[in-house]
Amino acid sequence: MKIIPADPSRMIDLPGVGPCPRPVDIDQSVTGFNRLKSLRIYRFAAGPAIEGESEVDEVYIVALDGAAQMQITGAHPLAADLAPGHALYMTPHHAYRLTPQSDALIAYSRAEAAGTVPTHAVGEAGDRAEHLRFRVTPLEGGTDLPTDPARERLVHVVAGQVLAGIDLVSASQTLALRAGEVLPITAEGAAEVLVVSA
Repeated sequence: MKIIPADPSRMIDLPGVGPCPRPVDIDQSVTGFNRLKSLRIYRFAAGPAIEGESEVDEVYIVALDGAAQMQITGAHPLAADLAPGHALYMTPHHAYRLTPQSDALIAYSRAEAAGTVPTHAVGEAGDRAEHLRFRVTPLEGGTDLPTDPARERLVHVVAGQVLAGIDLVSASQTLALRAGEVLPITAEGAAEVLVVSA
C-alpha cells in the first residue's frame, strides 16, 4: 500500500497548448505495477484542443469535472461529449482530439493491450476493456469501498477523505494497492473516488 500525493504545481508543456497543470502523474516507476501503466490527471482550460495517441495502450479518459468534446480517429472512430463521471475508451493505435468546453479535470489511465475491444463511450463505470476497469463512486460517510484484490488498483480521492486501514487518504491523494493486497477502505464523511485497475 502506498499513498501518493498530488503536486498542484506540476506543469507539462502540451504541443499547441503550452503549459498545463498535471497534478497527478503516477506511473509504474512510482507503483511498481506490472499491468496498470499509469494514471494522469490534467486541469485543462476551456478552449485549446489537446491532441494525443493511445500508442500500444488501451486508455480510459474520464471527466471528473467540467465538459469536453472528443474525437477519436483510427480503425474504430468515435465522437462524443464528456461530462463528469463519463468516459471514453480508446483502443491501441488510435489518436484523439479533446476540446474542453469549460475548465475541466480529466483523468487518463493506461494499460498495454492487444486491441481486441473497439472504442466506446461509457457512464460512471467501465468494464468492457481488455484489462482496464474504472468507476467513479460517490460515498456516504461510513460506506465501505469494495475493490478487486486480484487486480492492481489506484484509488484517487476526488473529494472528501477515505480511511485505508488506519491511514487517512484525502482529496487529491491516490492510494496504490498491489494485486493480492487486501485493505478495508471506508469513507470518512461524504467522499468521491475514482478507482482504476488492471
